[in-house]
Amino acid sequence: MLLQTRRGVLVQGAFPDLVAAAEAQLPAGLVLDGELLVWDSEAGALSFEGLQRRAAARARSAPALAAKMPAHFVAFDVLQIDGRELLHLPYVERRARLEALSADHALTAPWTLAGVVDRGVRRRRPFAARVWY
Repeated sequence: MLLQTRRGVLVQGAFPDLVAAAEAQLPAGLVLDGELLVWDSEAGALSFEGLQRRAAARARSAPALAAKMPAHFVAFDVLQIDGRELLHLPYVERRARLEALSADHALTAPWTLAGVVDRGVRRRRPFAARVWY
């Protein structure tokens, strides 16, 4: 699995929990576009600081941070399925395929789907990421 930030930095080494979840739940040849989030179990809330710490973690410290602050991936688009690119399809059709993929594979945490996105509204995404598996 590859986990890439919007700037193109590969960070899968810092997120062993997501790598394990991808191997267990995601089909090969899949590319998801979404948001990477970290839950701070002690604070009982999402943590941007925790996300930054996780993203900067070295391989040796990553498993301990993953146990303390698990990562979640909120998908809002599917860009590739079975190695076939879907960008030529309208967003509505890609969204339907994303929902079917989630149902067919009974995806559970750390994978979740975002609510329907209004593509006409531009929002700053704190930690946009893509998952290749």
